[in-house]
Amino acid sequence: MSNLKFIKFSFIKIQIFIYVFLLFLISSCAVGPDYKKPTFEISEQFKEIDNKNWKLAEPKDEQDKGKWWEIFADTTLNEFEEELLINSNTIASAMAQYEQAQTLVSQAQAGLLPTLNASGGVSRQRSQANSNLPASYSTNYSTSLSASWIPDLWGNVRRSIEANKANAEASSAQLANVKLTAQASLAQYYFQLRTADINQKLLEETVENYKKTLEITEHLRISGTATLSDYLQAEAQVSQAEALSIDNKISRQQYEHAIAILLGKNPAKFSVEVKHIKLIPPEIPLFLPSELLERRPDIAQAERLVAQANAQIGVAISAYFPNLNLSTAAGYSSSTYSNLFSLPALFWSLGASLSETIFDGGLREAKIESAKANYKSLVAQYKQTVLIALQNVEDNLVAMYLLKKEEEAQNNAAFLAQQAENLTTQSYEVGTQTYNNVILSQTNTLAAQKSANNVLGRRMTTAVSLIAALGGGWKMN
Repeated sequence: MSNLKFIKFSFIKIQIFIYVFLLFLISSCAVGPDYKKPTFEISEQFKEIDNKNWKLAEPKDEQDKGKWWEIFADTTLNEFEEELLINSNTIASAMAQYEQAQTLVSQAQAGLLPTLNASGGVSRQRSQANSNLPASYSTNYSTSLSASWIPDLWGNVRRSIEANKANAEASSAQLANVKLTAQASLAQYYFQLRTADINQKLLEETVENYKKTLEITEHLRISGTATLSDYLQAEAQVSQAEALSIDNKISRQQYEHAIAILLGKNPAKFSVEVKHIKLIPPEIPLFLPSELLERRPDIAQAERLVAQANAQIGVAISAYFPNLNLSTAAGYSSSTYSNLFSLPALFWSLGASLSETIFDGGLREAKIESAKANYKSLVAQYKQTVLIALQNVEDNLVAMYLLKKEEEAQNNAAFLAQQAENLTTQSYEVGTQTYNNVILSQTNTLAAQKSANNVLGRRMTTAVSLIAALGGGWKMN
């Protein structure tokens, strides 16, 4: 038999041996419970819509949420949101964690395959059996190929892969949640900043109006119609309005800094142009089916963590079963390089070993119970996540509805307060009203107008909160 045929015959025997165990592996079972998604009933329509249709929730990790912020039709906000996805350090960190989770899947999958090693070397040895005789020298050349494999007879590796895949999917959902949270925070800071711009314009106009009243009071004091006390109170009104203006500027600058941080920029080198834009809350459909709640990435993340915990129970149970280790090696070893690949220099080995832990002091049982307890904990956390999500939607639905009514009432109050202030100021100028009444009417007008602006700002931020509570999107009819 030639060297080539002998080598080929040897490796055929090794391949047959491996194929037999591969077939055995395929037919073997994966111990532990198969995963079933936790069921949780939620209403198809929310309480504030008052429609009671029930269905089972099923998280949908991969649904595209879309550029939901474009519903506000603000080009500056659109630009910021696009920049956020590129420069946010928070999103970059979550992305790296997701990539790491994906590598864990690859690491787990490697456990299904055999390990193959190759080696080669040359050595020279000196030996001297008798001191009276000269030393002898020998050289040895060798090359070999070895393989080892632990068949996944009980599903330990497959359950590990299952667990790591679920973990990677949970990490993907976490990434989506980080993006959504950052996008919503950016939009809310932006609308708070624009509300501050609106209030700044109001306060600057108020300061100018108060200064005009101060001039009128000065003329009346000179003519003897007004007192020095009236003049001092008018001057105090101006200072008070200026103080409110400064305080509003502080708030605006802080919102600007918050936006800079979200965009991964140095606050000292970032600014948002002052714009007195008209804020218009978008019309978000109130008849929202429960499937929108399934779009929330935090719910998807919680459900995937339950799946991971379920697979880890199987990993823990598999420790009760023995491990089979298959190994094989083949190569050449010769004292001369010219004969290295000859038949006499060929060697090979094939073996198998079985190992089982007989006593571990209850360690394996404790690990199984720990895995089961972790599973129960994550199921409870999943259900709590769903309940909190429902609360978020209900809270923002009722806020959207009532804030609209509050804004209407507050705008009416501001209109009436302005009318009252105009009449009081006119009466004061002709001497039929005291300046105390002017101060009272001015204070009421400013408070009502500022409250109306703030309620409008709250409507905008609540709209963002509602969209985020729905997972970042909705279906339009």
